[in-house]
Amino acid sequence: MSTADPLQCMICSKRHKDPRILECFHSFCRECIDKHINKIEAKASFACPMCRTEIVIPKSGVKGFKVNYYIRAIQASAAFSTFSNCDKCKPETVEAVDRCLECESNYCDTCSNRHIDTDGHRDHHVIKLSKPETKSITQLSHKSYCEKHKEENKFYCMLCEIPVCKECVAKVSDHKGHKYKSIQEGAKEKREKVNPMIKSMHEYLPCLQDYVKEMVDSKKLLDGYSQEAITNIKNRCQFLKDQIDKVGNNLIAEVDSHKNGENERIDKHIEVTQHTITSVSSINNSVEEILNLGNDAEVVLMCQRVQNRFKHVDKEIPQSGLKSCKSTTFHVGADDAQCLEDMVGYCDDTDIKMPFLPLPWGLRIALQFDVQLLFSFKVSEVMDTIHAIAPISDKEAWICCGWGTNQMHLFSNKGVKLRTQKLDIQIDDIHGRPNGEVYISSYDGKKLVKLDQDLNVKDFVKLNWYPGGITFTKKNQLLVCAVDSYVTTRGQASRRMVIRMNEAGQILDQIEEDGCQEIFCAPYRLHQNMLGDICVSDREENNVRITTLSTQGVVKHYYRGPSEIALKKPFNPFGVVADKSGNVLVADWSNHAVHLLDLSGQFIGFLLSEKDGIRGPNAMALDKEGHLWVGDTKSTVWIYKYARKGENGTQSPSTSQ
Repeated sequence: MSTADPLQCMICSKRHKDPRILECFHSFCRECIDKHINKIEAKASFACPMCRTEIVIPKSGVKGFKVNYYIRAIQASAAFSTFSNCDKCKPETVEAVDRCLECESNYCDTCSNRHIDTDGHRDHHVIKLSKPETKSITQLSHKSYCEKHKEENKFYCMLCEIPVCKECVAKVSDHKGHKYKSIQEGAKEKREKVNPMIKSMHEYLPCLQDYVKEMVDSKKLLDGYSQEAITNIKNRCQFLKDQIDKVGNNLIAEVDSHKNGENERIDKHIEVTQHTITSVSSINNSVEEILNLGNDAEVVLMCQRVQNRFKHVDKEIPQSGLKSCKSTTFHVGADDAQCLEDMVGYCDDTDIKMPFLPLPWGLRIALQFDVQLLFSFKVSEVMDTIHAIAPISDKEAWICCGWGTNQMHLFSNKGVKLRTQKLDIQIDDIHGRPNGEVYISSYDGKKLVKLDQDLNVKDFVKLNWYPGGITFTKKNQLLVCAVDSYVTTRGQASRRMVIRMNEAGQILDQIEEDGCQEIFCAPYRLHQNMLGDICVSDREENNVRITTLSTQGVVKHYYRGPSEIALKKPFNPFGVVADKSGNVLVADWSNHAVHLLDLSGQFIGFLLSEKDGIRGPNAMALDKEGHLWVGDTKSTVWIYKYARKGENGTQSPSTSQ
């Protein structure tokens, strides 16, 4: 299933002739868009034929729409060959190296420079070839000039976010007191903002294409069931001879009518989805052409428009797929029935499950969040699982690597090992406090120990159950996951709980039941969210989940993975943390991803995925600056800074609790 051809007009389905680009980044032949406007008798504005965005008609008419020089550049490349000669050096034969798109002429290097230096031609678009023997476009040259000073825009005003010339910078102007940088630096910054959106749509479009393919396969399955029903009906009617043909034909008509109705419904949904693929891929291609071929000033000017355009792409995508369609099944009637209809049989409906409609969560994350990898490093040359991380500042954290280890190591955020602490117990989880103390849970002896600021180890509390994940609340109370056995499947007499205790180690509460219903099966890690509720990863076999409950033990909701998309492998949560902005982050070991949830447990998207290099994320923690530390199964620690777009300053919205 093909995406939009950037060289083909989506109205006439032919190669663009005088292409014009609209505000929504769809391009059409000038003549085609003119005919379209006249056909619908539009006066001041019209809806884009592809995405239905309302487009204002320029005062000068269709010719006022900007020429798409990026498409013209690709088309004009056909005019270049190793035999192209300069049009100005005739009758002499001099090889051409440039072509002016406005003048539609070829020039040698000397004539090209003379042509561009002429006042009337200095803003023309010129194609250059990197090597004479190649026919591909390597550069589209076009200079941008200040409307006020008529000087070339070589700077970028960081406050106004527009290109400016040296006169705007040097003299008293509207930009007095503003900060500047080179236009190249400004364009680089804007490209970095838009590229994640293009990348996310490149990843998303194949999902939509696969979805349409699965819809087509569902149609075939529907046709197969229907044909089988028709065949059974015909066989039964043949057995009863001609006297029941009328009944049989009526049933066949019923099946065909139902099949046609369902096919029409599916075809309409496929048509809408295919239109979305063509429209979105056209936008993606258009923006990508601008980034690749446009000059720096154009990139700077269009960046905000591009970002706003991608915000509206999500609304143009179908918001829900078809959950199921009804197929027909034929049931043979009884030979001793009282009437012909009952003897032939009857039809009823059977559901055919339809594929999940993929959602553009990658675009949603790119639009809403800035995610930046700060550091990554290996804590061991031996490949093993990092199961516990305890930051003690924004630059240092204690890390445990390898199940059953009795050692933990203090690392800087740049991967420098600063210290190793060896204990006489196996370490399950660790948690750092603002005063430098570190609390450690261990299955050995069913106890918690404390490491003070001088690295002295002291027993903190001994329990009747095996402790696991630990965390402190805002009220400085310690929460501990505890079980009565290593088995993840809960037995009839099993004890699985979250223990709440004070700083002296006195048990205040044991949260096990919500009313008469047991809450946990195999609680692993936990964290308190901004509302004071407890988020717990529960790893019961065949029923893994994130349970969110109040400190009084009232379950608020469960998260068993996203319902909007199909995961490649079953949801498999390990580490869980919650930041002060209300986001809950869950490490999904099997799908190599970090899920981002809101306070109600609804899936927002994948903050990190396998494409970011993470394999089997397990331990997670937030330092005091809100940076996310993730430990995976390859002995690697990843440190990320993430923030919702529009937040003031560089502070991440998440802050360690």
